[in-house]
Amino acid sequence: MTVIPASQMLLMRKRRHLCGLMKEQRWDEVSLIEGELFNEINTAVQDPQRSPKELLAELRSVISVYKELSALCHLYGKQIIQ
Repeated sequence: MTVIPASQMLLMRKRRHLCGLMKEQRWDEVSLIEGELFNEINTAVQDPQRSPKELLAELRSVISVYKELSALCHLYGKQIIQ
């Protein structure tokens, strides 16, 4: 059984929080949490106790969130222009 370090747990929680804010379309908060998520990524990557396999899986999830955020920004940008 793999023990997941606190830094990776914080990264997971921050990613999930960001996903929730995106679903609720709370864009001001999304911009704040996105910066915090970036900091959590750096912390988790530098953690000597990190689990590379688990961290890689979480980073894939983070990338998926960023793809979704990018698509939403593109969609809402088009709506604003119209």
